Amino acid sequence: KNPEISKDPRLSHYASIIKEQNQRLNDQVEKVLNLAKSEKDGFSLNKESIDLNQLIETTVQEEKAKLHKNNVEITLALSQNIKPIYADRLHLTNVIANILDNAVKYCQKEPKIEVRTEQVDAQYILSISDNGIGIAQENLSKIGEKFYRVHTGDLHDVKGFGLGLFYVSRICAAHRWVLDIQSVESKGTTIKIKINA
Repeated sequence: KNPEISKDPRLSHYASIIKEQNQRLNDQVEKVLNLAKSEKDGFSLNKESIDLNQLIETTVQEEKAKLHKNNVEITLALSQNIKPIYADRLHLTNVIANILDNAVKYCQKEPKIEVRTEQVDAQYILSISDNGIGIAQENLSKIGEKFYRVHTGDLHDVKGFGLGLFYVSRICAAHRWVLDIQSVESKGTTIKIKINA
């Protein structure tokens, strides 16, 4: 990738692809190792006071720079009633990033994603909705299983090991948060995380 070495545009293009795929593979290996460690030792959460809305804004900005499809539209609807929560910053960031990544991967058109926070009774609800391919009702119950991947039909460019939502479900359980997944085939998916206020 060094411009002094790679003056050929084609070579530079191929180097970019190799670098991107290498990072993707590294991310997948990291997920496997983290999950293996968590199953052996259990999760060790480093909880701290976190401004949920601010964390979402930061994570969304970082993910926009990394997302692999152009024209990804992410809108934020963040309630000003949300007070700081106690959570593991690293794991919560990874949870949001995983859900956003899935929303983009499992979409056959220009991805439109809405990230919302709201207070309902004694809970803060973080919801992420997309306009992706959706999940069939018979597959919804299997979503949190390790290595389970929904059949994507003609969507052949989706890469992964079926660890993303397994990781999300583990992190939510460790924090005692409720994970709720609602989906309609060809319409999209909404993932809600219910956090005790």
